[in-house]
This record gives sequence, C-alpha cells and structure tokens, in this order.
Amino acid sequence: MATRESESVAGELKQRMRGQVLLRGDSGYDEARKIWNGDIDRRPAIIVRCAGVEDVKAAVACARARGISIAVRAGGHSLPGHSVADGALMLDLRDMNKVTVDAAARRAVVQGGAIWSDVDAATQPHGLAVTGGHVTHTGVAGLTLGGGIGHLMRKLGLTIDNLLSAQVVTADGQVLRASATENPDLFWAIRGGGGNFGIATEFELKLAPVGPIVLGGLAFWAAEKGPELIRRYRELCAKCPDEVTTLLVYLHAPPFDFVPAEVRLKPGYAVVVAGTSVAVAEETMKPIRAFGPPLFDVIGPMPYLMLQSMFDPALPHGTQTYFKAHYIHDLDDAVTQRIHSSTAKMPAGRSQFFMVQMGGAVSRVPEDETAFGGRSAAFQTLFIGIWDEAAEKPGRVQWVRDSWSALEPYAKGAYVNLSDELDESALRTTYGAAKYARLQSIKAKYDPENLFRLNQNIKPAVA
Repeated sequence: MATRESESVAGELKQRMRGQVLLRGDSGYDEARKIWNGDIDRRPAIIVRCAGVEDVKAAVACARARGISIAVRAGGHSLPGHSVADGALMLDLRDMNKVTVDAAARRAVVQGGAIWSDVDAATQPHGLAVTGGHVTHTGVAGLTLGGGIGHLMRKLGLTIDNLLSAQVVTADGQVLRASATENPDLFWAIRGGGGNFGIATEFELKLAPVGPIVLGGLAFWAAEKGPELIRRYRELCAKCPDEVTTLLVYLHAPPFDFVPAEVRLKPGYAVVVAGTSVAVAEETMKPIRAFGPPLFDVIGPMPYLMLQSMFDPALPHGTQTYFKAHYIHDLDDAVTQRIHSSTAKMPAGRSQFFMVQMGGAVSRVPEDETAFGGRSAAFQTLFIGIWDEAAEKPGRVQWVRDSWSALEPYAKGAYVNLSDELDESALRTTYGAAKYARLQSIKAKYDPENLFRLNQNIKPAVA
C-alpha cells in the first residue's frame, strides 16, 4: 500500500499535472510498472503518466524538492531495468508518442515516449526512414541517447548522427533546446552519453529515402560449420558496402513456419542481412550463401517494415533475460575460437549470441564529434541469456558471464544500451579518458547533484 509520504507527493503532483498519477494499490499501477525485461520486478513509490513537457517539469521539480529518485520510462527496454526502481518516482512518457513528418524537408519530430514502430509507421508511407532499433518496441529516447545502433547504421549512421536537435528538461526544471547552435555542449553530451543530463521530451531527426522494399532475412547453418562460417563472414564484412549491414547469430532454430521441421530447435549459426539496395545486397551475400549449403535460407526482398519487426517474435515483452556486451575490433582466429567454444556451451532454449557488424557510415564520423564511444569497433558482441522458469536463471546468467569473460582479453568497451550495469571503470574504457572527463564536466553543469542517476551513470566532476 502507499505510504503517507507517497500520498502527500501524489497529491501535490495531481494538483500540478494533467497526466495520471498512480500509487501502489491503484488500478493500473502493476501494469504500468512492468518493463520489457520480465526479470525486473520493482515497485516505484509513484508512477506519473506524463501528458506533456509541463508534466515532466512538475515531476522533476517535485522529485528534486523531496529528494526522491527519478526513473524514466519510454520504451522500457533498459536491460538492467533503469526504467523502474523501488521507491522512486517513475516518469512514464508513453502517452507522449506523437510523430510529425515533414516529407519535403525529410524531417521528423518525435516525442520522447514514442517507440520505433511509431516512427516507422509515420515515415515509411513517404518512403523515408532513420536508423532505429532492432526491435520495434524499443523506445526512441533510450536508443537515441545511447547512440542508436540499428539495421540502417552502416548506410545512414547511428541515430545520433541523424539527430538535428532535442528538447531536454534539465535537473533545475529548465526546458532547453540542444542543437549545434543552441547549448552545443549539451547536444554533444546527449549524443551517446545516455540519460545523464536531463529528460529528452522531443527529438528532431533527419530522414533519408529507404524502401519500401529492401533485402532482409537470414540463412542458417549447422553448429559444426561455425569456425569456417565465421572465417567467411569475416571476409564478407571486410568487403561489405555501406548498403549492407549484417549480424552473425547463434541460436536454436525457432519453431516457426519458415524453418524446416527437421531443423526446428536445433542449434546453429545464422547470418542476418539488411540491405537498403536489393541488388547490391544480393550480390554481396552470394559467396556466403553458397557455403554449406545452409540448412535453410530465407533471405529475399521484403518490405522495410517487415525487416524492422523481424526480431520481435523472439524478444517479446516480458522476456526474462540477462545481457553482457563487448566491442570487438578484430574477428581473428583467436576470437573465432572463443566465440565457437562459448556458443557450444549455450543452454538449450531461447538464449542467443549476437554479433552486430559496425563500420560504414558509423566509423566515418570523427570520434570527438559526439559523446558516443565505439565508432572504431568492427563488431558489437552480445551474449543473451533467456529463461522461462526461475530454476533456469542461474545457468543462463553463468553462461553469459563466462562467455563474456572469455572474450574480454580481445575487447575494449561496450555499447551502453546493450550492457548490464557498467561501473565507472567500464564507462571510462568505453568512452576513453578524455571524453569521459568531458562528459563529467557537462554533467556537473546540467546535473551537479546527480538527480538523473538511474542510468549508465556518469558522475559529475568535482570542482
């Protein structure tokens, strides 16, 4: 039940806000506190369903005055569960999900609570898109603030490379515009520095022609083909044009209709492709598709919206999961051996290993132009432990940790959006010492008391 203190705070917020205010025991509270990762079960003191930027300002002011922690939920995809916290004031932005498209100017204005399916639904009727998440129910805000890795990044750059401006509510209650000409230090920091500097309530994004038809899908090989497949995949990536982005995945073949009955639930490696040019992508993928041959191959032309939703069935809301990630700079034989050894130990079920190809337009943006750490990485590796029963969790978590540790000697840093809780040392490695110090200085300017600390937290510099 709600405490007297939380009832008092809720009463104040109801006087100042248009949106709904929920306390423990209220109808809708338990549903509102759920986030994507089903392993996270936390109970905030109060949940506020913000209806607009004034509601966000009111909630921030109240939390600061009362000394209450703030958790911000947009898509709710924070893997460590930063979107919700016990005893916190949870700001739920999902009702702020409007997307406005100016097709002639190739611009979109996106509210901070939108998810990527909202953006794609608004932009694709005009034949336009911007780099978005690999899963359509990922939030625009969290993905963008952390950098924005996605299917289109090698062609269009990260999401932040297409960010023109953002509206940010800072810890002192100001509503600031961050762009190349307004508050440029804040604009630099929010492009990769996460939610450390304020609550982003609006994004202006540059769009580019994409689709409606692209090349997408995957080909799947038996597990024992792994070492040779990875060698060939390395060769593919070395020559890959910007129009093609790929992933190497180890999984148990899902029991879906497109998977031959005799292959379903068998472990193996898949190469996933996203090609903005069907012709270029088909030519690029010919050599690796000829290897084996694969046990099945469902690569072909498809609507961009289908490509974007391809991973949704495997990662639905409520997935109980634990992740750890690395940036890898060279997929040499030693790394290949470590990967293949780790995947061989992966428990049966829905756990997965992902290796996301980087490079292309991502690597051509100067390292210091944004706060994002990892532009020079060749790949992002990700070990994903998934379980359905509580008894399975320890084994899945241990596999993730052991596999991550096996690759650690060959890695440097990790993508903050696809990591578990990162300590200061890990963040400094990811960003680099100079960039991390700059982020700390900007944090001290905009959030000196570290009000926004439920994130991959960058502590403010000490004067």
